[in-house]
Amino acid sequence: MEQQLQGLTAEAIFEQVGEGKVLNTKKNLLDYMDKMRELCKIGSLDEKQAQESYEFIEKNIMAMGEVVKANTIVYLKNELKLKLGKFAKATATKDNAFVNFFKQTYDSVVKTKEYTWVLADITKIKEQQILDTLKTINTYCFKSRLTEGERKDIYPMIERIVDTQNVRLINQVRSMEGIRKAFRIKIVEENNRFKIIRVKR
Repeated sequence: MEQQLQGLTAEAIFEQVGEGKVLNTKKNLLDYMDKMRELCKIGSLDEKQAQESYEFIEKNIMAMGEVVKANTIVYLKNELKLKLGKFAKATATKDNAFVNFFKQTYDSVVKTKEYTWVLADITKIKEQQILDTLKTINTYCFKSRLTEGERKDIYPMIERIVDTQNVRLINQVRSMEGIRKAFRIKIVEENNRFKIIRVKR
């Protein structure tokens, strides 16, 4: 088996060991995760192959988004992390700081489908959810300092709000003093467009 799989891509590995099943059901995906974990354990796959297989499975999980509940996607992604997480790219396994603040923000409210989707895929986040989370972060900034890693995760979300060019949304971020100071930024209007500028210390 080891010789047969050497140098194969994630797709080719699946063709070899996937038993002709399609990765479009919860059961098939869980079975395949177990199989990959076993192959990794006995050393049949090198690290690059394991990493590619992780991404391949994750892609198939996300492709089910149209047909299964958001909860199922989150469950499958968590199982994937549990079983093969050490082979994920560092960014994939690391908890995103913005998502952690997002969870705190909605901690005491009823979890909607939209909430669950964000946990499965951060790109699905709505602008209002970003704003609500930024308010939580703003309050946090008055009491504690954000780490370099946290700022790296949060900054793209500030950019997303500014990219909307929506004055109502942008003004809300402009009023967040904690965030402005933590990131040393100012949102200004130039040539009828809003943009973020860095403020010198």
